[in-house]
This record gives sequence, C-alpha cells and structure tokens, in this order.
Amino acid sequence: MLIQKLKIENLKSIKSMEMECSRLNLLIGTNSSGKSSILQGLLLVAQNLELNCGLNGALLSLGSFAESRCLYGEKKTIKVSLWNENEGMSLLFGQTEDGKLSVARETSSEKTVELFFEGLNIRKRKIQYLSNDRIGPQNVYAKNMTLEDEIGSDGRYAIAFLNQHHADVVEPEFCKGNVDYTLLGQVNWWLSYIVDTVISTEEILGADLVKADYTMYDVLRIRPTNIGSGISYLISVLIVCLSSPKDSVIVLENPEIHLHPSAQAKLCEFLYFVSGNQRQLFIESHSDHVFNGFRAGIAAGEMEKEAVNIQFISLDEERVSQAMKVRIGRMGRVENQKKNLFDQFDLDLNKMIGLPGRKNGTVFK
Repeated sequence: MLIQKLKIENLKSIKSMEMECSRLNLLIGTNSSGKSSILQGLLLVAQNLELNCGLNGALLSLGSFAESRCLYGEKKTIKVSLWNENEGMSLLFGQTEDGKLSVARETSSEKTVELFFEGLNIRKRKIQYLSNDRIGPQNVYAKNMTLEDEIGSDGRYAIAFLNQHHADVVEPEFCKGNVDYTLLGQVNWWLSYIVDTVISTEEILGADLVKADYTMYDVLRIRPTNIGSGISYLISVLIVCLSSPKDSVIVLENPEIHLHPSAQAKLCEFLYFVSGNQRQLFIESHSDHVFNGFRAGIAAGEMEKEAVNIQFISLDEERVSQAMKVRIGRMGRVENQKKNLFDQFDLDLNKMIGLPGRKNGTVFK
C-alpha cells in the first residue's frame, strides 16, 4: 500500500488539511501544532476498516467525539480521506442525536474498500505503529499471550517478538552486511552501525517472559537497565521496521528518543533505507538532528529529494493547523524557511556572538 494523498477535516486542531505523501514522510513543528493529529487520522482509518471501532480501538483511543472534533470547524463530522493512485476512500465520524458515535464510509466501489482493507490490515501487520510512549529498559520483557505477532504500540512485546522470530529470513534486498540474513542478524547489523551494540535474547523457562542482553565494546551480557536507555528505545524501532512485510505502512513517533546526535544521523539512513524497500513511513519528530540528517542526505546525493516529504506543521492566527512542504535546495538549504522551523540554533548563535536576533517577533541584542 502506498498512500499518495491524505486529507483530514475537523479533527482536533485540523480544520482542513490536505497533504501529498511520499515513501518517507517527516512531520516537524512546535508542540501541539497538529503533527500527532495527522498520524491519528491515518490510524483512525486503519483501525476502522476491519473492526469499525470508532475513535477508540486497537491502535489509538481519542476519547469522545466532542474531545476529538475541531473546535473551530463548522462541519459536524470528522472526515479522513486516503488516496492510492486513482482509488480513494473516506471515513466520516459523527454523533447521533442520542449522543452515540456514527461511522460512515464514502468510496467509489467495494473494490476500493478491499484495496485499503488489505493494504492497512492490522492482523497481517500491514500497518505498524510505535508511539512516543514506548517502554524503556526492563530486566525482563513480557510475551504477548493473546496475539502472537503483535509488538504493541508501546513496543512492550518487541523483545519477545525478536526472540520468537530471530531466525526468520529477511528478503535479500532488505539486508545489509551480506553475512546474516535473519531478522536478528539484520537488527544487530543496524544496532551495531547506529550505537556500536548487539543484542541477544533468551526465553525464561517456566515463565511467560524473555530477557535481553547487550554486548558493547567487548563487554558481554549487559542487562538493558545498565546500558544507555536510548538503545532500548531504538531496538523496538529496528524490530518493527525490519520485520514489517512488503507494502506496509509504518507510523513512528519520535524514533530518536534518547539518542546522541550522531546516532540520530545514522537512524535517518536506516529510515530512508526502509522506505526505499517497498515500505512507507510516517514519522513525527522534534529533533533538528533528524531534520538535518535528511537534509544532509539529500545534499550529498545519498537520498532522493522526491522520496523525502518533509512537512512543517504550525498553527495559524486562528490556532488552526497548517501544513507546509519544506523545500530543500542545493547544499541542503531550506528554501522556504519559516519561524520555528528549527531556527533556534541560529537565534542562539546570534545571541552568543552579539548579533541581533529575534524572539517571538521581537528583536533583541
């Protein structure tokens, strides 16, 4: 499934927003500007294609209709529309007179419904979601005793999944290193590349638990709680992406949590690699190192500009979310720079060297 266009109406701070999509879609912007709402719109469609669960389901829970509807919108329904080539489908969420939630579908044909149902099928792991509320380092990790292959939006079953599927063979074009083509081998190739670490897992006999050990700088059997927490947050990202089936959609919130800037730059390489192998990524990030990682990749010719869609999300004067596609020019230059588009470094640098700067629209010296 390749989502080519996404339109959201009347959801939270989004009154009406339409966004063209690429293989890799990076959402950046200030806090509470609407980035998460865009991801939530996509997840709402996925969890309602099969289960018809409304605003609260397997991937996310938004609460009541009144909480989720845009306060500034005139329409009485929340509408999310997706397009794949010439096929399009919309889901409408409304409220009946007795206060119950209603879900309706708009589409040109049942064939279109089947296309999106198959392309965003949760049970087949065709859509994967990792929230920013991922679990950190643990001494032991739980198995999923209900759905065998579910990793969980908080990554709680990622280690158990890796332990169970460590020997699964990864498709050749999705492998690096030309040494170990298993899931564990590829997870460790990238883990070593990004943070100089490898992982091993072991089932605890007689318990529904799995433990993990790390090796770093020839130090063996380091428990997760005794190694940098960024590694524990990173491992679930690697497992989700490398175990994802072809033509799947992967939604990631802040994949760079607790990672050093150099590791974040290498993480950008990984995410681009994943998106270039028949997977589509939707990423929310607050990191200028992630932003600059993709800028550098484009500038160096290592990443195709058309394959990286960077959207700056901001609130207008009416506190309504707006999306602006960031244009990257020669040498990674941002051609349409805007206030709060990762400009804080320049503002701080100007202040340190005594040049006039600007803060909240006011010039300071």
